[in-house]
Amino acid sequence: MSASAAVLDLAAEEEDDDEDCPDVSPHPAVPRPGRTELWWIEESLGRGRVVAHTCACQMTSYELVRCGGVYQFCRRAAPTAIWARRDVPPVSWTARWWRREEAYAWWRRLLAGQAR
Repeated sequence: MSASAAVLDLAAEEEDDDEDCPDVSPHPAVPRPGRTELWWIEESLGRGRVVAHTCACQMTSYELVRCGGVYQFCRRAAPTAIWARRDVPPVSWTARWWRREEAYAWWRRLLAGQAR
């Protein structure tokens, strides 16, 4: 097998690994040491509209939700037995809510691994 054929074969294998990922939303970075721990509760502010979200291919996905004029995060833990996290409820919400600018600043921190 030529070198270029081996590279193409390796690329095909890597593509197969990402088969379950729709790759339509960002993936949060690995949580960093010293990150800010967010306080999570099991109820939301009320009905809201998702304005941003992370990719659902991860064990835990996040949504930035607008409820009227304020925002909060929704955390969804994978429901499958293989990925189930006993210490995290299937759906939880940040206990704190923010106005738009502050919410987007916290969203960037979450995506960068600086908050969880």
